[in-house]
Amino acid sequence: MDIGELAGLIAAVAFAVMAVLTAWVLFKLVQMLGITNRFLDEVRVETIPLMTRFQTTMDHVNTELDRVDGILTALEGVSEKANAATKVVQEVVTSPVVKIIGVGAGAGKAYSKWRKK
Repeated sequence: MDIGELAGLIAAVAFAVMAVLTAWVLFKLVQMLGITNRFLDEVRVETIPLMTRFQTTMDHVNTELDRVDGILTALEGVSEKANAATKVVQEVVTSPVVKIIGVGAGAGKAYSKWRKK
């Protein structure tokens, strides 16, 4: 066996080792991609119902917010009416009371002057 044959044998063995290592790396890569694919399928299977439930929940929340908005609008109207009624009652009560007090004060001064005389 001469040097050329030995170099050829070493090159062939190195090539075979490299081919086996490349095949092993590709095999592991295929396994990892299979695991990743199964994981993504499971995530998709779990995520779609969750998203559906989330959408249903958000629809319910929006409906309730619409109700609350309606209630707040009605309360605002009631508050405005109560404020207006309070102002009317205040004006109706205050004006005669002030007049009565004014008349009473005037009558009291007149009576005081009349008594002094």
